[in-house]
Amino acid sequence: MNNRKAEFILGIVGSSLAAVGILLTGMITLLMVLATSADHGMMTQDDIIGISFGIGFVGLNLLLAIVSCVFGFIASFKLKSGVNVKGWSILLIVIGALCFFSYGFVTGVLFLIAGIMSVSKRQSEKNQFDSFE
Repeated sequence: MNNRKAEFILGIVGSSLAAVGILLTGMITLLMVLATSADHGMMTQDDIIGISFGIGFVGLNLLLAIVSCVFGFIASFKLKSGVNVKGWSILLIVIGALCFFSYGFVTGVLFLIAGIMSVSKRQSEKNQFDSFE
């Protein structure tokens, strides 16, 4: 089993930042919902539609943050244990790209680096010498 300490740490830090993103995005969503339910007499129809689209956008980012947090933690521990490394590395790259272009630039970069490092690392030192036997 290869030592994948760097990938593990990058995955854990990225997942932890995604968890912070969940908390902040959840608070923003709560404030937006409270703003729409406060007083409809002062708002025009366009204001209500705009806030509804805003809630939908922030809700989509909240869903992405939850998915990236959960799968980031799972992928980090699977990479450390050495189970299906290529598949989990590709999943980290995909989640990193989604995070990079949506809610979390830093989280996306950390997931992308961890995934690329893990894909490019050799599976085992033992596999190098199998061809000489």
